[in-house]
Amino acid sequence: MDHAPPPPPSPPPSSRREDKISIPNTAMPPPPLPPPPPPPPPPHLFKSSRPARIVPPPPPVPSGAFEPIDKAHYWQFLKDTKANMPGEPFQPFHMFFYGSLMDSEVLQSILDLPELPTTRPATISGFLIKMWGIYPTLIPCHSGSVTGTVWKVTSEAHFDRLVAYETAAYRWDECDAVLEGGEVLRNCRTFCWAGEPDSKELEDGSFDLERYQKYFKSSITRRRLPVP
Repeated sequence: MDHAPPPPPSPPPSSRREDKISIPNTAMPPPPLPPPPPPPPPPHLFKSSRPARIVPPPPPVPSGAFEPIDKAHYWQFLKDTKANMPGEPFQPFHMFFYGSLMDSEVLQSILDLPELPTTRPATISGFLIKMWGIYPTLIPCHSGSVTGTVWKVTSEAHFDRLVAYETAAYRWDECDAVLEGGEVLRNCRTFCWAGEPDSKELEDGSFDLERYQKYFKSSITRRRLPVP
């Protein structure tokens, strides 16, 4: 009688139990990104806590201050002016400026100079400043001093141009100018108010050179007086 073959031997138990133990997935998903910041508001929505600065309008210009001078009126003006001047030959002298002519570019334009003139700071005594519109003028007085600049006039034609620029509202007068180092320049000339010292056209005040340069300088430098 035949016997059934014995069953195959069972495999030895494995030392690894990976077939029975599952390793859980402990990795966490990344956190969500924060939402982007809102866009900045348009510039026109920004408001300053300071009130807007109000720029005051420039002061009024005296009547006829920037009117061009034609040649006929220019020569007549010089003729009338020289009629009141001593008939002496021209001698160079220093001119004291205290208004718009302290600006070297204005002086260059008025005199039609090829190069920028070199002026020096100086002070004169015995005068005070009053304002004629935007322009200063000198009034003789017993006390007081005025600061400005000096420049040496070496040509009668240059002085004629200065006289024409100042107009008949001014007359020239002699003065002594003291330089910063203490040197005194004798027999200088400067332009003073030709009218009455208490004229209603004048008012108390001081000349602001920077304000003049900002608002009015170009009205002078872009035009030239006729060449004598």
